[in-house]
Amino acid sequence: MIAATPSLIAWNGTIPRSRFFDALSLLLPSGEAFVIAALEQWRVAAAGSLDAETVAQIDRFVREERAHQRAHQRYNDALLAATPGAAPAARRAAGAADELAALGLPMKMALAAAFEQLTAVLSREVVEQAYLLLPGDSTHSRMWRWHAREEMAHCHIALQAARRCGVGRLRKAAALCLATAFLSFDVLCCWWALCRCDIAAGASRRRVIADALRFAAGALPSLARMAAGWCRCVVNRGA
Repeated sequence: MIAATPSLIAWNGTIPRSRFFDALSLLLPSGEAFVIAALEQWRVAAAGSLDAETVAQIDRFVREERAHQRAHQRYNDALLAATPGAAPAARRAAGAADELAALGLPMKMALAAAFEQLTAVLSREVVEQAYLLLPGDSTHSRMWRWHAREEMAHCHIALQAARRCGVGRLRKAAALCLATAFLSFDVLCCWWALCRCDIAAGASRRRVIADALRFAAGALPSLARMAAGWCRCVVNRGA
C-alpha cells in the first residue's frame, strides 16, 4: 500500500476534519511499534506452548502492523515537512510510547490489546459510517480505509494473545481506560497543533475554529457509537 502524501489542502472536507486523521497518523508509528514489540516478546516467552496456527496468526498480525507503520511513517515524513510546527507534538507522542516499553510483559500485552481494540472501534466507524472520513477516492482516503479494514480483521489476535499471557478482566479494563486517556489526549494535542500551524500559515482562524466546532458537534453520533463499542470491549465482547 502506497502512503498518502499530505498537502496543505483540506483533503477531507475541512481543515479540522482532515487534521483529525493527520493527528492520528502522527501517533500510529510509535503505537504500532509498541504493539509489535509486545507481541513479539510474548511469542518468544511462550514459544514452547504455541501451536502452528497461533504462530502463523501472530506472524500475519506483525506483518500487517509493520506495513501500517511504514505507510504512516512515510505519511508523517511528508506531513512534518509541510507542517514543521507539528514536530514537537509528534516527538511527545513517540516519547510517551517509549515510556510504556519499561512495563512488565502482562501490562504491555494488556495495553497492546487495548490499543488494538480502540483502533478497531474507530476503524468500524470509519468503514461503516461516512462522517469522520468523507466518501471519496483520494489517496488519503484509500489509505485510511485500507488500514481500518485490516485493523478490524486482526484486532482479535492481540486480544487472544493477551488472554493467553494471563491478562485478566480487571487488568484488561484498566489498560483500556489508560489507553483511552492516552490516545484521546494526544490526538487532541496533535490535532490542535496542526490546526494552529494552518492558521499560522494563513488559514482564517475564525473559519478553522468554526469548522472545528461544527465537526465536533456533528461527531456526537459517532462518539456515541464508539462509546458503545468501548463498553463492549470492557465487558469482553470485542469491538
